[in-house]
Amino acid sequence: MYIEILSVSKKKEQDNLPEREDELRQHLAQYGFTLNAVKKTLLNSSLINKTLNDIASSEEKPDVVIIANALRTQDDSSFRKYFVETVAAAERAENEPAPKDYWKRRNKAFAKAKREHADAEALEALEKEYTLTRKKAKVFSLGDFGNDYRGYCFIYKGIRVACVPKAELTGQDFGMVAALAAKRTGEIYENSANDYPDGFGTQDYIPPKTGFVNQFIPLPGDNGREIGRKLVVIAAFLVFLGALGLLFYNMVFLSIRNTQLNGEIQRIAHGEERTDDNHAPDTSPEEGIDWEKLKAINPEIVGWIYLNDTQIDYPVLWHKGDDMNDQFYLNHNYKGEWDSYGTIFLDYRCKKGTESRNVIMHGHHMNDGSMFGDLMNYGGMSGDLDFYKKAPVIEFDTPQANGKYKIISIYKTNTLSSQGEFFNYLRGDFQNDKDFMNYVYYVRIRSLINCPVTVNEDDELITLSTCSYEFTNFRTVVVARRVRIGEDAKVDVSKATENDNAVWPEVYYNAYGGTRPAVTDFDTAYKKGECKSWYDGDYSFKDQKVTASTTATEATTKKDEKEKSQTATAAPTTELRIFHTVEFINYDGSSLGSQQVEDGKAAKAPADPVKPSDQYYDYVFKGWQLDYNCVLTDMIIAPNFEPVLKPEYQDWAQASE
Repeated sequence: MYIEILSVSKKKEQDNLPEREDELRQHLAQYGFTLNAVKKTLLNSSLINKTLNDIASSEEKPDVVIIANALRTQDDSSFRKYFVETVAAAERAENEPAPKDYWKRRNKAFAKAKREHADAEALEALEKEYTLTRKKAKVFSLGDFGNDYRGYCFIYKGIRVACVPKAELTGQDFGMVAALAAKRTGEIYENSANDYPDGFGTQDYIPPKTGFVNQFIPLPGDNGREIGRKLVVIAAFLVFLGALGLLFYNMVFLSIRNTQLNGEIQRIAHGEERTDDNHAPDTSPEEGIDWEKLKAINPEIVGWIYLNDTQIDYPVLWHKGDDMNDQFYLNHNYKGEWDSYGTIFLDYRCKKGTESRNVIMHGHHMNDGSMFGDLMNYGGMSGDLDFYKKAPVIEFDTPQANGKYKIISIYKTNTLSSQGEFFNYLRGDFQNDKDFMNYVYYVRIRSLINCPVTVNEDDELITLSTCSYEFTNFRTVVVARRVRIGEDAKVDVSKATENDNAVWPEVYYNAYGGTRPAVTDFDTAYKKGECKSWYDGDYSFKDQKVTASTTATEATTKKDEKEKSQTATAAPTTELRIFHTVEFINYDGSSLGSQQVEDGKAAKAPADPVKPSDQYYDYVFKGWQLDYNCVLTDMIIAPNFEPVLKPEYQDWAQASE
């Protein structure tokens, strides 16, 4: 009997059996076995199969291949783990595939039988006619090799294969393990020849259906279960196609259409070949954008926004009929057609349009980076200093004049009251210079990047806002101030640094820890010397007064510790007074009464609820920007629920994107 040994090992595992080849040859010869060779490979199903295929195709193939060191467990789990694929390959090798036209002929025969109303006996005979004989691999146990470690054998392409445990586990030298494996393998196949010729049995079977039609289309001869399976597959496939089509429409078709649409107006605005000179800060706008042609397309085109190294190169539109409930260009393109991409448009709070001191622009954050999606390049949870250095200047042109704007702040802010106090950054105009510098202070302290650009009370701003996803309903906001007359439009970006102490909404600190920096106002910060690096004005406005009602920022929404309530019928005064009607709801849904509470003060929970509970809220109303002497029924406070401002009073939270 000719034997070949295949020694297998895991990676980095030492294997010295090939070095013992001569010794093993002499040892096996004592038992009447001839050793051809000792080979080795890794303990891997694919590599073992490849080696067995090579051995089976060789001219002098052995009678038995002993796979050494193959098994590492006392049960059959190790054999199943490493050799189930080898046994399956052995079975495939012994079975020829069904004829290609098997199912076609079978389906045709059964369809004919049904048409002729064949009886059960005829159908049974037909079933037997189209039932094939399949050889099934048989695995035999080789018994215990020592310490309850067993071996197994099977036939692989005419070769008997014995898988034996690692010799060290059996307590025996491998020479003895190999001799015992060869002897037992021979005995098994000699004694089992009558029942299992060559170690294989037979099994009747119907080959699996192949081909698209047989697999998925209901055919004559299919039983009810098979028809049901195919119908489910067809339905799932149709749903998948629908979803794929919708995905293609939204992610590909709409993106291509938007690119073509904006490419069309870009060629009109800049001419067929755009140059950098088209965007020079010039007092002669006719040398840049062709406003006459743009106005002919849509008279509501009031500007053009351009940002280097991004896709931002779009017209800006202003629909004077916009309000908090309806912003036309949120879902219409510059032609006035409905379009989910929308276009870049002015916030309705910019009452003076592009003449507003702070021109606020909104644009969608699209997945393909179009519209204002590329604003995200400035950073996520931290600023991207490299990108800022490539694009520190924004160009915003209008029919009145071309202009460049140096970025002074890039920050993230919230729109949900549950995430912390809302910073009202959507302000187009200001009461006076002090109010304006307060606003500049609030955006500077939030910036992810310390931008090396100065600001003073004579400057004009633009604000770019888009949806952001650091937290739910966040916004990414970029603020820039206009390049001054005679000023160099370049920014010394080498002086820019990341701001490790930027002010975030409270939700950031709840998620990541840390302490939120104190927020005061420009006057306080200036007196502490905190504005020296960026303020270059003369502070001539220090005696100006700012009415708290229009700012609605953190500095004007402090909690009144005295918590004194005021009635809604108070006589008008020269300062803003806002009152809220707060209704308390009990567990059973009944009313526990209501209170008139002045804005910025706390409502007191009523006593004696139906179900005793300490889950009432002592809620401080923030300083929302409302009309003069408003009296509102806008708060409902119930056990286990956060107080919620009714939608019609959420003006402050509408950021338009």
